[in-house]
Amino acid sequence: MGRFSERFGALALLDRDSPAYEQAGLAYLTLDAHEAFERLLAEPRLLRLPLVRAGSRLSVGSDEEAWRAWLGSGV
Repeated sequence: MGRFSERFGALALLDRDSPAYEQAGLAYLTLDAHEAFERLLAEPRLLRLPLVRAGSRLSVGSDEEAWRAWLGSGV
């Protein structure tokens, strides 16, 4: 998860549409990147999935456009 957090930031890894996000009351809080990362470590259900890695390429969540581009480039 560290590689994804470095590339996109911990806040981008939070699944704001998940029941876990709502149950944790995060919609009402302002988190910085460090706090978001700590929450993600403590509660993996908060992760925006899938986390996809193809070599050095990364994507968070459903990103079919990026995946097609990767396939087209021969990854």
